[in-house]
Amino acid sequence: MLQRNFRAALLVVAALCAACTTSRIRLYEGPGRPVAQTATISMPEQLEVAGVNGVEIEGASGLLTKGDRTLEVVPGRYELLAYYREVWERGDEHDVLRSDPALFVVDAGAGGRYRLEYSRPASYADAQRLAGSFEGWVEDLRSGERTASRDSDLRFRTGLIPALTFDETLVGDAGDAAGGQRVAPLLPAASAADEPESAANERAHDSSREWLTLMKGWWNEASPAERREFLLWVGERR
Repeated sequence: MLQRNFRAALLVVAALCAACTTSRIRLYEGPGRPVAQTATISMPEQLEVAGVNGVEIEGASGLLTKGDRTLEVVPGRYELLAYYREVWERGDEHDVLRSDPALFVVDAGAGGRYRLEYSRPASYADAQRLAGSFEGWVEDLRSGERTASRDSDLRFRTGLIPALTFDETLVGDAGDAAGGQRVAPLLPAASAADEPESAANERAHDSSREWLTLMKGWWNEASPAERREFLLWVGERR
């Protein structure tokens, strides 16, 4: 009975949260850029994102969000921790199945369109197996090329307390909380001889802005002790 009531409460809360979730999320600062200067990474509503390049993305997860999610990014490499979560009917009951995250790597080029996908389960039993061992792929929608996901070596905490508190902390095999590997987006490779000087200067400017965005994110995630240690490190190099 407790488990059934908890699941019902979870569905209500998730439905309320879903109303606040946007289906298109911009992952760069400043005004919107032309399509030719950005890339998109889409995924079905059953896939949620725990983090991109080690940063938690607001609006990239949430039960009962209807329709695709789309991340709008600048060109570069992105490592997405994505997981499967879906509500399945079991007679008069509902069950929320969730997998641990898999690692999807997207080398996004300017104007590129990419999609995270997986083999859709045909039954509740198939969905249980998928939740127990989730994997998928990234498809380049222009070329049709597919890149398989990899094991992230991370999992969600399990047990009654994490379930009741909606704890979605990721831990490693040793059980320690995982901070995530912070990886700067990589700009597409280009030969200096093939690129005008103005374009090269613009690339350098964009690159510095992306680094600034990442540094701000790292600072916000750091603990007071880590911030103090960083400031001491900066002071030693003046």
